[in-house]
Amino acid sequence: MGGTYGSTRHAGPAELLDAVVRSAHDAIWTVGLDFTVTSWNPAAQRLLGWAADEIIGRSADLLVPPERRGDQREMLTLLEAGARLERFRTHRRHRDGRWVLVTLAMSPLRADDELLGYTVIARAVGPRERLESSLQALLEAAPDAFVGVGEDGRIALANTQAEQLFGQSPGGLDGRRIDELVVPPLGESSATGAEPATARRSDGSTVPVEVSVSPLPTEEGRLRCAVIRDISERVRAQDRVRHLQAEADRARTEAQLQRAQRLEGLGQLAGGVAHDFNNLIAVIANYATFIAESAADAGLDEIAGDAAQISKAAQRGADLTHQLLAFARREVVRPRPLNLGEVVADVEQMLRRSIGEHITLAVRLGEGLPSVTADPGQLDQVLVNLAVNARDAMPRGGELTIETDALDVDADYASGRPHLRPGRYVRLRVSDTGTGMPPEVIERAFEPFYTTKPAGQGTGLGLATVYGIVTAAGGDLHIYSEQGMGTTFTILLPATDAAPAAAPAEQPTRPSTARTGTILAVEDEPALRGVLHRILLGAGHRVLIAPDGPSALELAQAYEDRIDLLLTDVVMPHMLGRDLADRFAELRPGAKVLFMSGYARPVLASQGTLAPGVTLVEKPFSKNQLLAAVDEVLAPQL
Repeated sequence: MGGTYGSTRHAGPAELLDAVVRSAHDAIWTVGLDFTVTSWNPAAQRLLGWAADEIIGRSADLLVPPERRGDQREMLTLLEAGARLERFRTHRRHRDGRWVLVTLAMSPLRADDELLGYTVIARAVGPRERLESSLQALLEAAPDAFVGVGEDGRIALANTQAEQLFGQSPGGLDGRRIDELVVPPLGESSATGAEPATARRSDGSTVPVEVSVSPLPTEEGRLRCAVIRDISERVRAQDRVRHLQAEADRARTEAQLQRAQRLEGLGQLAGGVAHDFNNLIAVIANYATFIAESAADAGLDEIAGDAAQISKAAQRGADLTHQLLAFARREVVRPRPLNLGEVVADVEQMLRRSIGEHITLAVRLGEGLPSVTADPGQLDQVLVNLAVNARDAMPRGGELTIETDALDVDADYASGRPHLRPGRYVRLRVSDTGTGMPPEVIERAFEPFYTTKPAGQGTGLGLATVYGIVTAAGGDLHIYSEQGMGTTFTILLPATDAAPAAAPAEQPTRPSTARTGTILAVEDEPALRGVLHRILLGAGHRVLIAPDGPSALELAQAYEDRIDLLLTDVVMPHMLGRDLADRFAELRPGAKVLFMSGYARPVLASQGTLAPGVTLVEKPFSKNQLLAAVDEVLAPQL
């Protein structure tokens, strides 16, 4: 079989076959069992540059890339077994040394059932084939699934990623209707970008995907080209983010709730402490008054001065207990509709004096603010406490800013704040440029007696008082602070449609000739019972004294004459003052009732206001305060 295709053993048909091979456009050559080239047609010379007499008899390895020569030996084994290798793409060496990209088809060469070698048919890969090859390689290299859908809605083209996405074997998507695989059906184009959809796999499962569609005109008609991206990981990540966000919101809400519960517990403790302290301070203050009056009558000015100092110390103690009660939301308040901007404007000059000249005060008041319902004196206290707190955080000077505006709180804003409800609020922000607070200080900032100031420079009740006043008014308080960057306190107070109300008129001083009556005084603290007895008796009243509610009811039932007034503590063992008043009213329907307490919660209505029909004198009271309250209650009756 050596030589060229001009060497044949038979004439006739063989000569015709030789002519066909010589005239073929495809390169054709044969390789013997020893892997040498045994024939070579003119097209092979045109393709690879070798003349027949240059290549015939030489090893076929001369034409094969070195890294593929082992593959050629394996192909020969397959051909010996009768296999045919259809067109595949590879390189063959040109005579000038360059490598030519070709497509090959290989088949066994037999004569009379004897294997003589194999035949190679080669064709150069042209520009169109190169382009198609590059396009197919591009589609296969794409990370996303790609399908081309014909006008009949069936898949005409798909890459490997698409087969994997839909769980199909190679070629398994050809001719499938796209509407059976993607829901909702593909549009004509995705002018608005990728659209969410669901891909149906061959095993019945579904995969979340995004689909981008664009039309492509072709010789066979318009093709809708769809890029289908598996977004399972993104969806799982979004689910994890939502889950983590929900966990974070729940943790934040729980932390806020625990903090509120802790402060509520501290408030109950503080209220109880304030009650006992107010009793003691009332005793101290009034006995100091007794001493001062006696000393003044006897001309003992030094003793009178000492008693005055005791009274001043008692007043400072009373101020502390009032702060405790404000934190505990047990203090009696006198709320009315207010314009918060006017409250800030009224106290502005006092704030400037409080913070000193080394600090700049900037006030920005919103216009058209709705009213809020609060005690103006308590709001003054809030502003002063926050201003003093800011001043202490700026020892070298800085800027204090007070702002007011209206705010609509929605559910998202209110999330994580247990006491805040959606609605319309007036916002008060007090910001400083001071040292700021670390997180551990912010966490405890509103606790009573907690302070970071040196001993003797702060009671730790300023922010606790602010917290109690704001929450008692139905508001919310939040701290934002960065160390070295300053602190902002944000207070939200519920808005009301009521117009701002004027301050109540001052009550005229009652004359010292006020008429007297019979008073049943009920107080569980023995020393304070003595104070009450001495003050009331000294003012000309007839006095009945009882240590608790049951004893007072026994006295009221046994006493035969008229009782004009029940003067009772609110918090007592055995029976609360309010319950005693109800029972007393059944025995003495015409008598008046005056409550006294340093812990007034049992007779308070909402937001710390007095319940209807309740009159109260707050402990610690002075002699004049008590007598004025008694005169006021008895006056309409006498």
